[in-house]
Amino acid sequence: MAEVAYNVGKSLVAANAIPNAASNLRAAIVITSKTGAADPDLATMAAIDAVGTVAFHTQRVALASVTKTTDNTNDRVNWSCATFSFSAAAGVTALALIVYDATTDTNDTTRIPIAFYDTNFGAGIAMDGGLNVTVPTNFLQLA
Repeated sequence: MAEVAYNVGKSLVAANAIPNAASNLRAAIVITSKTGAADPDLATMAAIDAVGTVAFHTQRVALASVTKTTDNTNDRVNWSCATFSFSAAAGVTALALIVYDATTDTNDTTRIPIAFYDTNFGAGIAMDGGLNVTVPTNFLQLA
């Protein structure tokens, strides 16, 4: 349904803080409710978590094989990464996924959200058997 780039995440992109082979990117699953979590003005993971009944699943997954390419044909820069997985979590329903910068990975008050994704999550995906995330060719684009 939605892919949203957070404004603070756009600033990181503009400052080249997401370089090729970046090892500072993580993914978190949104549970309970995603209402309000896609507000591009939210500046930290804690700010997203504080919206209504939004909550995060405890497991965080590092993005691997992050590549940044210049696409002159379409006049943009694309970021891609390898497919990743979350472990099985009985009774947990994934509603959306947030990619964030974990450079200052002490807690959610310092973690910077980059992008929100809930496309193909529908009403939610049960994580009883785990969750494999097949990343689109370009999970983030700057045009």
